[in-house]
Amino acid sequence: MAKTQTPRLFSFKKLTVAFLKTQKKREYLVDKLQRRLEIAEKEAEKAEDPAVKAEWTRIIGFLTQTLNSLLRSYDVTKFNEDLQQLKRLIEMAKEEHERLSQWQAELEARERALAIKEEELNRKLEALAKQQQPR
Repeated sequence: MAKTQTPRLFSFKKLTVAFLKTQKKREYLVDKLQRRLEIAEKEAEKAEDPAVKAEWTRIIGFLTQTLNSLLRSYDVTKFNEDLQQLKRLIEMAKEEHERLSQWQAELEARERALAIKEEELNRKLEALAKQQQPR
């Protein structure tokens, strides 16, 4: 009997690729909007007619709002990425701390065992030394 495969509805790889494409598009749009904003500012400065100057100023305001919105969403996404990286680093640090604590406990146990053996050897040496002394 053949096993039927259910389609995967969710894929981290696809999600990551889509996310990266979105970020690339945002970067492209930000660059494009910044160039348009520079053009609008130059045109507004050159304009002598108040109505034309007002229209360029309106366009500058619109471009600035749009640019701000794009940058905010880009910053939030970047913040979330950094937060996820920080969470991974914290988890790694916790794991490392636990591993080091286990090693420390093992070392302390070995030190105690060595101290006991050292005491035992010292007692045996003292006993041998007493046996070697002339009576």
